[in-house]
Amino acid sequence: MVADTYAGSSVVGGVGRDARHAGGAPRHTDARPSLDAVLELRRDRMSTVRQVIEALTDESLGHRTEPVEGPGWPEPRSYPVRECLLVILNEEWEHRLYAERDLDALEAHGA
Repeated sequence: MVADTYAGSSVVGGVGRDARHAGGAPRHTDARPSLDAVLELRRDRMSTVRQVIEALTDESLGHRTEPVEGPGWPEPRSYPVRECLLVILNEEWEHRLYAERDLDALEAHGA
């Protein structure tokens, strides 16, 4: 999830990278987690993003992240905090658009 990589790993400093690999979202296509498990994971990730945003100041928004070494995304380099947050907001917006599109299609087909 984008919240793991940009809020957890980059902005908070490595928190998300471990969560993605141990106890995070399944990484194989045959995984079928329950809705409750997915929603709990989502609430946890959004809590991290909320904490980052609540702690922001004008000064911290201008900072750069420390590189987080190891496998995963984003690449281990320094990123502007502002850029990390814009990536999260853009991804959240796009996912909302996909969900609304899909719900409209299901409704149109009487599902």
